[in-house]
Amino acid sequence: MTWELSDLLRAIATTIVIAIHASHRWWFGVNDTTTLDLTIFINTAINQIGRFTVPIFVILSGFALAKSEEKRSFNLIAFFQRRLWRILPPYILFSLLNLVGQVKFIQASWTERAYLIWQALITGMGDYHLYFLGIIFQCYLFYPLIRHIVFTPPNLYLLTCCTFTLFSWAWLSGTLGLFPNLQITLPDGNHLIYWLPYFLIGMWLAKDNHWIEKRVNRWRSQWWGYLFAIAAVVELSEFYYVAISKNTAEAIGHYTRPSVFVMSLMFLLWSISWRIGQSQDFPKSFPFIGQDVPSHIKSFIKTLSHASFATYLIHVWILRVLTPLEGWGGLVFLLLAIGLSWLGGLISWQVQKKLFKTKTQ
Repeated sequence: MTWELSDLLRAIATTIVIAIHASHRWWFGVNDTTTLDLTIFINTAINQIGRFTVPIFVILSGFALAKSEEKRSFNLIAFFQRRLWRILPPYILFSLLNLVGQVKFIQASWTERAYLIWQALITGMGDYHLYFLGIIFQCYLFYPLIRHIVFTPPNLYLLTCCTFTLFSWAWLSGTLGLFPNLQITLPDGNHLIYWLPYFLIGMWLAKDNHWIEKRVNRWRSQWWGYLFAIAAVVELSEFYYVAISKNTAEAIGHYTRPSVFVMSLMFLLWSISWRIGQSQDFPKSFPFIGQDVPSHIKSFIKTLSHASFATYLIHVWILRVLTPLEGWGGLVFLLLAIGLSWLGGLISWQVQKKLFKTKTQ
């Protein structure tokens, strides 16, 4: 894993997250559980296969923190100052922006409003995409402790097996009704127990001295792509099975399924194989691979990566503004939403940069 690949994955993941949210109206199990046309199938595939992006975001967060220690030594106070300043202000702002416009907030008393604000902040449900900031914040709290866990191949195998077992138990319990006593004890999908393994994997990617990359290099890149495709088909099939048999799209949540865990790991390993640039797999001019990427493309990807956080924060508001245009159809709306969300995110990021420079001068 390199910073360049991290930038690319961040841009890809942000784009797919926008597509997931923009496709919500047209995916199977939301507005139509009996018929399946091409638009619904494509949007459902995007919506469900794209679920690997949130785990990838968490992995990238762990990678970035651990990798940054190569430039500056870890300092607990400075760490929390930087992390809190990055997470809390936008988290509070966007929670309040969504909450104050709701009818129940407007009609509530001041005491009730204070309770609603408190509830939104502690649950991460001030807006539907802010749960992710809550997950990342919890991972940050544990980082000073888990950064001491040393990477070894046995530790990686143990973590992977334990995490897959946890996800499998949650799925078997919530979907098939097995282990009913266990279902009561398992937390919901936003709990740290499901996300900390991804975060730790990202940290180990920064400390494994290319051990994982060497193992990935034993197979041609296209074979990792095939494994990801197989995992994606299994994940989508499992989703349809649950949606039809349970008449619900979220029997146990989107991210607590073993198929999503496997799919996320396969995409991660596939993406690591991209930079190898084996001539038998790709032409030398293939984008994003090896050393032949033009500098302007690298610069563009880095810009998208830097603007990805701002884009993630504001894209739900872009989608709300675009709601009247949903009649254009799922795929057209999808492309429009992605383009305008990135445009809004890039503008917001540039404004933020200028304001920050002004304050520091």
